[in-house]
Amino acid sequence: MSEEPIYDDPDTQLARRVAALERLAETQDILDRTEALAVRQRQQVEQSRTHLLEKISRTQDEHGAVLAQHGEMLTEILSLLRGTNGPTR
Repeated sequence: MSEEPIYDDPDTQLARRVAALERLAETQDILDRTEALAVRQRQQVEQSRTHLLEKISRTQDEHGAVLAQHGEMLTEILSLLRGTNGPTR
């Protein structure tokens, strides 16, 4: 059975260290790209949220205006009905 030497020759040690540094650089690049993607996605979510809130606000304003108009119409109808029927006592 042949035993592995405890210490590799300097060329092998250097090659291993270079390979480790290359893997580290690749990993850092992946992390950087992932972070950039996450930032873009957060921006898109925030933009979508802002647009949705604006749309909800416009819809609420429109519905409020329609409800106010209907309320005025109902008030007018009630006034007309009261005027037509005369006082009820």
